[in-house]
Amino acid sequence: MGKDYLLQVQNVTKRYGDKIALNDFSMDICPGEIVALIGENGAGKTTLLNIICGYSKPSAGQVQYKGKNIVANPLIIREFGILIEPQFLDYISAEENLRLLSQLTNLKQDTRIKELLEMTELYSSRKKKVKEFSFGMKQRLGLCQCLFTEVGFLILDEPFVGLDPIGKELFKQTILDMAHKQNVPVLFSSHDLDDVDEICDRVVMISKGNKQLDQPLEHKQTYTVKIERTISDDIKRSLLEKCSDLRFFEDKIMFQDETLIIDIQKILLQKGHYICGFSVQKNNLKSLFGMEG
Repeated sequence: MGKDYLLQVQNVTKRYGDKIALNDFSMDICPGEIVALIGENGAGKTTLLNIICGYSKPSAGQVQYKGKNIVANPLIIREFGILIEPQFLDYISAEENLRLLSQLTNLKQDTRIKELLEMTELYSSRKKKVKEFSFGMKQRLGLCQCLFTEVGFLILDEPFVGLDPIGKELFKQTILDMAHKQNVPVLFSSHDLDDVDEICDRVVMISKGNKQLDQPLEHKQTYTVKIERTISDDIKRSLLEKCSDLRFFEDKIMFQDETLIIDIQKILLQKGHYICGFSVQKNNLKSLFGMEG
């Protein structure tokens, strides 16, 4: 039985004159899934988000939400909570900006305004003019905007940029709550692998408009056994005859199946070696890209 995809990006290409910003890009997202877009500056992340949000039309291909083409059904975007370069009226307060939003959407929600300002820890600054806000405070006010109405899909462009540690944790918890408690899918771009690794279910890497990677993050653990001397070729052969998926580095044996430890220990003892160290490490994105150690 196939997966229940909420959003489908199908063979999307975006051209600006002779430049190809996105090249035959495809991606699917399920309800409740947290997906991170990573890639260098200018890779095509923001271009993709703008197309998904209906801000820009693809040169080829299509984006479907709930089985409907976004270009042909633009009103469906009302279900999206979007944080891409949020816009405010700087000369009025944060609270007044949200009240204006409630008037524009015909939703008189004083309670919701208070809830959002408290959730983003802006309530004590609600009377301040937005022009007095720091960049991080404006990011949090942008989160209030995109969560003001009931959201079916959350899209965030570099949401953690400019946030202090408290602001980052607030954003991360909001994303996790939306996905896990409300089954709302979240798509966000980021250049910080630590932030991505902490909350996302899947990572999609874009480079020069092309999809380079689309991989679930299972967060498996790596087990490392250290012996008292450098591992010989003879020991490697004996271990690989009994145990698969082993990696060797000088005096260390690394593997991801914890049940192998018994066989490894038995073979080492037979060969006159003993284990002098054992460690467990949670895998992360940096180890996936070879950026650790």
